Amino acid sequence: MSTTKDATTHSGDSSPKSHSPSPLNSRPVSPLSTPNSSRPPSPLLRALPSGGIRKGGLNALSGGSMAFTSVQPQRQSQRTNSQRSTKKTHSRAVSETSESDGEEAKVERPVPKRRSSSGVIAAAMAPYVTEFDLYEPEKVDGETQKIAIIGSGSWGTALARIAALNAAEKKGFNPEVRMWVREREIPGEGLLTEIINSTHQHSRYLPDVTLPHNLKAVSDLAEVAKDATLLVLVVPHQFLPPVLDKLSKPGVLAPNARAISAIKGVEVKGDQIYTYPHIIEEKLGIPCSALGGANIALEVANSEFCETTIGVPSPEDAALWHAVFDSPAFRVHPIEDVAGVSLSGALKNVVAMAAGFVDGMGLGGNTKAAILRIGLIEMASFTKEFFPSSSSLTFSHHSAGVADLITTSFGGRNRKCAEAFVKTGKSFAQLEHELLKGQKLQGVATADEIFHFLEARGRLEGYPLFEKVYRISFEGMDPKCLFENL
Repeated sequence: MSTTKDATTHSGDSSPKSHSPSPLNSRPVSPLSTPNSSRPPSPLLRALPSGGIRKGGLNALSGGSMAFTSVQPQRQSQRTNSQRSTKKTHSRAVSETSESDGEEAKVERPVPKRRSSSGVIAAAMAPYVTEFDLYEPEKVDGETQKIAIIGSGSWGTALARIAALNAAEKKGFNPEVRMWVREREIPGEGLLTEIINSTHQHSRYLPDVTLPHNLKAVSDLAEVAKDATLLVLVVPHQFLPPVLDKLSKPGVLAPNARAISAIKGVEVKGDQIYTYPHIIEEKLGIPCSALGGANIALEVANSEFCETTIGVPSPEDAALWHAVFDSPAFRVHPIEDVAGVSLSGALKNVVAMAAGFVDGMGLGGNTKAAILRIGLIEMASFTKEFFPSSSSLTFSHHSAGVADLITTSFGGRNRKCAEAFVKTGKSFAQLEHELLKGQKLQGVATADEIFHFLEARGRLEGYPLFEKVYRISFEGMDPKCLFENL
């Protein structure tokens, strides 16, 4: 069973130490430059102090501190030492100069090799992903992996399409992929499952997208999950508890099953906060990864090029989920930061609502950019404060962080409805019905959860943007107050 870290208590900074000056010259070396390069850093990098994320959210910025860590590549491994010794890894050493106990020392930083002639991970990204071998079914006793998609909204259907295409083409996978659909009657057309299976289109959410013939829509959850070894959970978070209750019954899941969560949001109980991968692991007793990134469902379904980040508890999970989802148009980057990927997917929706408020007030790009910068800092600071094992690189270097925030704040449903909220004065419930065909806004629910968690912890003053989004959404605060105390 994996060991996703859902820390809910404050702990010390664990960020890497800063680089010492290059031996080639006296100028400081950019953390983003090639090791031992003589190229000077940019003025921005010279202005940034090194060191870890500060406790205290945006309050850390007083006095010129910066909330991001140094961008030295790092991995937040969640394996025990005994597990490490059994993992087969392939790496080459890259020497860097670092500072340790006041003396210069050579640090060997492993860079993964990829056993693929085409190179499945771009060289520039290789230092920032977890090490894994490409999935080879002949090396796992010929086991056939069976994929089940739990959820069939626009995002669930888009992921199901990718998984079904890969399952049909790759060795080691059962070609049939089942997708759980909440049955409903479509007036004048029939049952939704029958429509999907006969037309190979999801008429409700992705009506113009052709689905693979090996993707089967099923309304019985137990039938979908039967014998499945790879579960993709992508249901609205309010529907997750009854789903987990059914999946946890004896005999439903395969004994070697693994899961991945594409659910956006968090669960708060008083002053405790939990990510959905953690909840899934605890309830089902199986390892659970997290998927998130700059992934608008329709664009993914139309095979427009994009990237996604998968937070994994082990290299084995990285290999499997990479095989399930990676394609020429959908590039998968696995990292060992389940909590970071999960939290970024939840918190970015709150910031996107703030961006929507800006659009609703008719303000320009300068204002929106400022809100996104502040929001990204609050996202990273919140995650590091309450989930200390997470990595700031998840926010600065990966699709699950800054890229997802950008695309959600310009093209997502949370931004769209927040803009309409300001312009029309309608409630979010009305806007969900009118603009989203009844689908729920994750940003509204997450803003509520985060506000009450921070209130219980006495930390509202550290996250003024999160607080303002809640008060505008739930307490009638004037959207023009969004910028106060930021």
